Amino acid sequence: MDRIDCMRAFVATVGANGFAAAARAMDVPRSKVSKQIQALEEAIGVQLLQRTTRSLHLTEAGAEYYEAARELLASLDETEQRARDGVGELRGVLRVNAPMSFGLRRLGPLIPLFHQQHPNVELQLVLSDQQVDPVRGGFDVTIRIASLPDSSLVARLLAPAPRIMVASPAYLARAGTPRTPKDLTSHQCLNYGYLQSGVSLQLSNGKETQRVNVTGPLHANNGDLLAQAAQAGMGIALLPDFIVEDALAAGTLVPVLCEWQAPAISINAVYPSSRRVPQKTRAFIEFLVKALAVHTTV
Repeated sequence: MDRIDCMRAFVATVGANGFAAAARAMDVPRSKVSKQIQALEEAIGVQLLQRTTRSLHLTEAGAEYYEAARELLASLDETEQRARDGVGELRGVLRVNAPMSFGLRRLGPLIPLFHQQHPNVELQLVLSDQQVDPVRGGFDVTIRIASLPDSSLVARLLAPAPRIMVASPAYLARAGTPRTPKDLTSHQCLNYGYLQSGVSLQLSNGKETQRVNVTGPLHANNGDLLAQAAQAGMGIALLPDFIVEDALAAGTLVPVLCEWQAPAISINAVYPSSRRVPQKTRAFIEFLVKALAVHTTV
């Protein structure tokens, strides 16, 4: 069998976490994918995958081979794309991972515009509020709204993501309006469950910084859910502005402690480190930089 086709089958299987899902993505029989990976293992004399009846796991050699194969295939695809640049549009599959709320509120309206510019690029968008490994997940671009401690990844700043503390008018009428961060200790707070800071909030007003421990009836890993709970009067939430902008405009949420700001976070495009980034990846990132700039300046 063709070595490159076998490598593609292996990379697709690891990215999809299974033969069946990889076969569907490649539009080939499941048996062909399995045979291609077996042929690849026989050709290089190393077991790449540990197979059980329910799951697949990379061996140590397989994990190393996967990263090298993925980079090699990306380089090959880019070389072929560059050869076509003079005669055609960007094309191919672009796998993108993003948080659920950002995907629905920001990416959703932008995807048709990107498609108009690059109709031959097939976008595979996966929305998830769990932090995924872009390499193991097989993603070309991962959108993260947080700090970026992983030095093995390359990040491109897309836009700032200011956070606002909000509550419903009904909650504030019932519980009172906090005047200082320390007042939050006596309030019901709705917390984002995946923040490393947990339930400890740091707020600054330019001259002073206060850190307070807060409690509340709800922890969740989705900002829209927290915003809905806040609108229902459950408590106070600290959320990115793009999640609460409509509720603020409608008056169902109002800002709290406006003079105090949480540490800045930003919206970033993250991708595996490589000297050669495929053109379709670069084009998508540049598109987002320009498109999101419109939202931050309106």
